[in-house]
Amino acid sequence: MKNRIILIIISLIMILIISCQTSSHLKKGLSDQDISNIHSFFELHKQNALSSDWVADALLYTKDAVRLPPGGDPIKGRITIQESLEAIDTVLSFTPEIIELDGYGYIAYVWVKYSFTSIPVGSSEPIVSSGKSLMILRKQHDNSWKFHRVMWN
Repeated sequence: MKNRIILIIISLIMILIISCQTSSHLKKGLSDQDISNIHSFFELHKQNALSSDWVADALLYTKDAVRLPPGGDPIKGRITIQESLEAIDTVLSFTPEIIELDGYGYIAYVWVKYSFTSIPVGSSEPIVSSGKSLMILRKQHDNSWKFHRVMWN
């Protein structure tokens, strides 16, 4: 009986220790380096858009990425995403502002406020778009980040 009580007490102490470690570990979130890399990633995304380099921008997406446009069907896969981006001929301005950035391990989410002015292929009239976007990023084996899911309004 005495051994059983000691075993129960030791088990409870171990559970408490593991719970505290897990809880404090989860609070860490992304490293400073990850946050810096994600900010650099967004700067590259902005530069790709401003130069209408849709081949380079599509490479910022995972192979199985999905874009979820408002009121439209999901755009699935890097190649299809590139094709959809190529419907934009010229980007006149693009100002993404990161509102919130967090994550853990190999997953991050970014909430962005944006304004975007572009001219579609076959048109001369600019289209102005602004709103908010929620993006899920996946960290790659080389420690770079890529868009995995992107939705906006």
